[in-house]
Amino acid sequence: MKKHQLSKRYKSTTAALLGASIVLTFALSVPAQTTEGPEFLKGTVRDLSTKSGGLAEKFTAAKTEAGKSGAKGTFFAASRFPARDKIRYGRRGETGGNYTVAVSETRIKIREKNRDSLIISDGDEIRSSAPAVWLLLCEASSGDPIDAMLLDPERNYEFSGTPVVWLGDASGRESLDLIEKLTWANPKPKTRESLLFILSRHTEPRVQDLLQRLALEDENTKVRRSAIFWLGNIGDARSLAGLKIIFRKERDSDVKDHIVFALSLSKEREAVTEMIRIAKEDDDHGVREKAVFWLGQKASAESVKALRDIVQAPNEEDGLKEQAVFSISQLPKNQSVPMLIDIAKANKSASVRKKAIFWLGQSGDPSALKFFEEILLKKRP
Repeated sequence: MKKHQLSKRYKSTTAALLGASIVLTFALSVPAQTTEGPEFLKGTVRDLSTKSGGLAEKFTAAKTEAGKSGAKGTFFAASRFPARDKIRYGRRGETGGNYTVAVSETRIKIREKNRDSLIISDGDEIRSSAPAVWLLLCEASSGDPIDAMLLDPERNYEFSGTPVVWLGDASGRESLDLIEKLTWANPKPKTRESLLFILSRHTEPRVQDLLQRLALEDENTKVRRSAIFWLGNIGDARSLAGLKIIFRKERDSDVKDHIVFALSLSKEREAVTEMIRIAKEDDDHGVREKAVFWLGQKASAESVKALRDIVQAPNEEDGLKEQAVFSISQLPKNQSVPMLIDIAKANKSASVRKKAIFWLGQSGDPSALKFFEEILLKKRP
C-alpha cells in the first residue's frame, strides 16, 4: 500500500515556545510523589498507572489534582492503547529517535532534535496495528483537553517545561470510551478535530459509527469534514457504507466534495461504483466535477470506462467533459494517450477536442508527436 501522509493539521507548528513559567504547581509541589513513567517519556513525569480504577478514573484524578493546585497553566496526559496503524515519526526506515515535546500557544509542539520539521505517517507500504500513545494537552484550571497528538512508543520524547501525567496502558474499549466522551463534551471545534484524529486510530468496531454520527451531527462544518476524512481513511466496507449514508443526507456542496475525496481513499470496489454514480447523476455540477477528477486518480477499469462515457455522452455539458478529459490525462500514458487521440480526432465538441490536444502536448509521448505531425501536415492514417 502506498504510504498515506496524515493531514498537515497534525504537523508541528512553528510558533515560539512558552516559557517554563507555565509548569504546574501541582507537579513541582510533590517531588516525593513524582515517579518516572515509561522509559520513552523523559522530563517531569507523574506516574498514575498503578492508581486504582480504570482509565477514566485516572484521568479524573489527574484533572482534580491539577485543579486543586490553582495553577494557570497546562499539563499533558498520556496513555498507551492498541492503534489501527503503526505511527511513525521522522525519516522512513528509522528505528529510534529523540524528540522534544512542548507547548506552542495552545498546541502541542513535537520536534526532532536538531531538525525543524517533523512528519507523522501511518505505516509504510503495509498498514499494521501496533500500540500507540495518545497525548492530551489539558488546561490546569479545568482539566479540559485543548489539543491531542499521537506518539510512537518506540521513540523517546523529552518534555520541556510542561509536566506529563502517565495514565498507563488501556484497553481499546476504555481508551475509546474516554476519547469519545471528551470529544462530544469539548466546546472548541479545533480541539474536537484533534480528538477525532485520536478517536479514528482506535481498532474498536464502533469507531466507524462514531465518525459517521459526528459527520452528521456536529454543529461545526470543519469538524464534520474531519470526521468524513478519517472515516474515509479507514477505507473498509463499513466506513464506505457510512460515507454513502452521509452523502445521501448532505446538502452542503463543500462537505459533499470532502465525501467524494474520502471515497477516493477507499480500496473497496464499490467506492468506485459510488463515485461513478455521483459523477453521472448528482444534481450539483461542482460535486460531479470533483467525482470525475478523483475517478481519474483511481485509474481502475471501471473509472476509465466512466470517464470515456462522460466524454462521449451527447447531452452532457462541455465543462464536465473537459474535466473528464483532464482526468483521462492523469491516467498512465498507455491508457491516456490513445484515449486523448481518439477524443481529439472525433469528439463533436470543439472545446473538448481542444482540451484533448492540449493534454496530448503535455504528455511528451511519441504517439502524441505522430498525431501532431498528421495534423500539421494534413495527413490521414
